[in-house]
This record gives sequence, structure tokens and C-alpha cells, in this order.
Amino acid sequence: MQFSLMIPVYNAGAYLDACLASVAAQTFADFEALLVDDGSTDGSGRICDRYAENDRRFRVWHTVNHGVFAARAFAEAHARGDYLLFLDADDLAEPALLQALHDAIERRHPDLLTFDFRTFRENEAPRLETFLDADAFLTGAETEPFYRFLLSTRFNAVWNKCFHRKLIACAPDYAAFAGLRHGEDLLRSAYLLTGAETLCYIHEPLYRYRVGGGFAGRFDADSLAHADKVDKTVRRLLADKVDFDASWQADYNDLCRKQLDNYVRLLAYGRTPVSDGAELLRKAMQTDLAKNALSAADDSLKYRLLRRGRVRTLLWLYRGKRCLHAQ
Repeated sequence: MQFSLMIPVYNAGAYLDACLASVAAQTFADFEALLVDDGSTDGSGRICDRYAENDRRFRVWHTVNHGVFAARAFAEAHARGDYLLFLDADDLAEPALLQALHDAIERRHPDLLTFDFRTFRENEAPRLETFLDADAFLTGAETEPFYRFLLSTRFNAVWNKCFHRKLIACAPDYAAFAGLRHGEDLLRSAYLLTGAETLCYIHEPLYRYRVGGGFAGRFDADSLAHADKVDKTVRRLLADKVDFDASWQADYNDLCRKQLDNYVRLLAYGRTPVSDGAELLRKAMQTDLAKNALSAADDSLKYRLLRRGRVRTLLWLYRGKRCLHAQ
């Protein structure tokens, strides 16, 4: 069997049928689809069962909810294909996804393949995300641009990567990251990218990523601490592959800044009371991630307030700005 398509599922009922239909419609048929129902409560499990009953290429497991990180690890452990790839349960695979991957594998037999994709929202035109100007087969230092893409957050997702099963061994210590609910894609992508000796890039959009989906609800008191741990691991992996000079450190600090910005926005715009959000943000500002972020930040009001520890004022300003926009 050539491909194992691994799909963690958690309360994705609104989109899951379309996702699995896009898998069943692949023009290349030599694959298995591994559906890990991670404790869904919305009927997603029944949709999984229906596909498994009607198409023997679909296999399903129903587990207690442990999060997408654990669900992906479970799927990897049960995959039988020569090449593995992930699909999010609210996204869509283009019909030619597996055929394009198969053709590239036949030509080059790479460790890792990656490809362009489109992002979309309901009732909006999709947006193309691309990386290079043409197909490419890269080895050694030639893969370095993709390390830069990783730090830019453009290349974090695991779903635009297909990897040879030998790279299962190039995985994080799942026990050490137990409970991780933020930074899963970045962490797994970093291990895959730095573990691969050869990379094949397909200059064709083969995946459709649905923007949105309740991400904000996943943030809690430990979210930035988890991201800090992930970032340090990513930095170590990259430093083993490249001369991690000042330019690399600047890119790394900017990654931290983007993550801190996201954390602040989600605290400000979420349902957490400002007083509680301020305490969470004070705790978060003690992490190395936050310190690296501020070293990459400009002198705008947001960062001046963070540097001075005026986190409650910052959160109120965010909420006031949102209320003005809503009027």
C-alpha cells in the first residue's frame, strides 16, 4: 500500500462528510484512510463508521479525547502505507492529491514531499499559498529555504507534507509533550523537515484549508508555556542543521512575536474576564518566548505596555477597539 491518510476527528460533523468524500474521490486508489475519532460528541463518530462500512479503505478507531497531538501519534502507530500524510477533518483534499504525490515518488523517491494549497472561507474566493516558482527536488543545504518558511509560520502545517514511513522515527517524544494543545503542527513539521535528507516540492495546489474552526477555545493558562517548549525544541532542531547566526535568531524571535500577538488577541477577544486574562498574560510574559518576542517587537503602544507590565490596560484597549468596530 502506498499511502496512509491520517485524519484526527473531533466534533467536525459540520464538515466531516465533505472531507471524507474528498478522500474517497481520489483518482489514485492505493491508499488507506485512518480515522481517529478523538472522543467526539456531535455524531462525527457515526459519520466515520458509515465510511468504514461502505469503503474498506477506511479504518476507524473511537478513543477518549486526548487532543489532536495524541490522535496523530495513534494514527502513525497504526499506519501501513509506505508514505504517510495528515488531513484535518474540516479540510478538503483535491482529487489529484495522491496521484500527484505518486508521480513525484516514482520519479525521485524522496523522504519528504510538500505542495501548495488554497485557503478558503465560506462564501469567499480561495487564496493560493505557494512557496517556490517551480517543482523542485532538494537535498542537503538546498532545503534551507523551507527552514525559513517554518519560522515564518507559512510552513507550519503538517497537512501539506507527505513523508516516508522511515520518518516516523523522526518524531517528538510524545510523552514529554503530553497534553500539548498548541504548536502541534510546528513541532511535528520541524521533526519531519530536519529529519528528511531529500525533499520534493510540487508547485501545484493539492489541498484546501478551511480558515477558522474554534482555535481560540483551545487557549488556557499553559498555552504559551507549551508554545515556549515547542519553540525551544524547534530552535534546537534547526541549530543542528544550520549555522544559527543573528539572521536566524531574528527570524526565530519574530516567530515568537507572532505567537505572543496571537495569545494577546485571544485573551482580549475571548470570554476570559480581563482580570483573569491579565493574570494569565503576566504569567506568560515570564517565558523565554515572550522575552524573545519583545526583542523583535517595535515601539508601538502594544509592546510598550507589555514591556512595562501594563497588561490589564492592554487588554481593555483591545476590547474597547473591538467594541468600536462593532458599532
